[in-house]
Amino acid sequence: MLEQVILHNFKSHQNTQLNLDSSRLHALVGQNSSGKTSVLQALHYLSQLTNSEPENIFHHERAPQFLITIGQNNMFVTASGFWMDEKNRNNWEYSYEWTKTNYSASYPIVSWSINGKQKISNSTFIDEVLTDLDLIPKQIIQSLKAAVHLKLVATNLAQATYSDAIMPQVEFDGSGLAPTLDYLRGEYPDRFQSLQEMLKRIVPGVREIGVKRAKVTVDRQRLIEVDGKSISYAESQEIVGQEVILNMNSGERIPAHAISEGTMLALGLLTVLMSPDRPNLVLLDDIEQGLHPKAQRESIAVLKEIIETNKNLQIIFSTHSPYIVDELTASQVHVLSNTRSGYTRSKRLDEHPDVEWAKQTLTTGEFWDAEGEDWVLAGEMND
Repeated sequence: MLEQVILHNFKSHQNTQLNLDSSRLHALVGQNSSGKTSVLQALHYLSQLTNSEPENIFHHERAPQFLITIGQNNMFVTASGFWMDEKNRNNWEYSYEWTKTNYSASYPIVSWSINGKQKISNSTFIDEVLTDLDLIPKQIIQSLKAAVHLKLVATNLAQATYSDAIMPQVEFDGSGLAPTLDYLRGEYPDRFQSLQEMLKRIVPGVREIGVKRAKVTVDRQRLIEVDGKSISYAESQEIVGQEVILNMNSGERIPAHAISEGTMLALGLLTVLMSPDRPNLVLLDDIEQGLHPKAQRESIAVLKEIIETNKNLQIIFSTHSPYIVDELTASQVHVLSNTRSGYTRSKRLDEHPDVEWAKQTLTTGEFWDAEGEDWVLAGEMND
């Protein structure tokens, strides 16, 4: 379970520290470009380093030299928390650090500790292999197990899709929803039924979720031999896949592409949370997309129930909605703001000097909406 996150020179985060309460549901709020998505990205890269080599994560536009704050030479991201096993609590810390050198493509240094006993991986460069990641303690792997960063797109969720995976999954952008639902319906009918009931609470117009067969065009890589050399080319094939359909109060078997954006986004998120290989950490951008204020409130109520049934699940999301924030306590809300130079500053809403007064007179959303983000910078020198 995450308890603290520190970002140092990661994009706009010159020195940001987030202290998470025990609720396991945390909101990031602030104006556009205040650094909310960067927090989710930093944690996502950290989680990926528990099961992937750095070359699969830090490449091209994600390379460390493009993530580091402009004008700085060193960047690190550190997360700390705990994992409870049958015998006791294990405190852990996990970090990646990158320093500019003559080798601009060098990998970050990865380090970790369990109950204060630290391990630092070998510093390696692009032509070497980092094998120490195999030694990462299970408590860290379990805490960050299958962490997902979601930026769901309604059109991707609505697409007819094919998957040959034994256990299909919804991708970062929403691709793969139909086969994942079909798998869930066939192999885990109780979870599928629970998912359907939750969606009906958020969107009362929904009556039933279905999946039908549909034609899908896929590109297969083929090889031909020309003059003794193998040449790869893509060949388009039309195969049978699946498409989501919904029975609504307004009609039967309505295809997903004709369903509202908010309904599809809610369905996509619930499918991720109810899948058999459920993540322990979900990082979600813009949770309120396309949802009516009443549906936003109900979606948070549903998330709280899902968290109660999965003691290891933690959800961190960004939002611009006071209706969402209304359903949280001040300690669950992290307010981000930018200095004049563009650096991110962050404080929890319960750090506001008037929070005790606000608890007596305002909802959490009303308090945030009234105070905004400028108070986070109070007392700072203009930079």
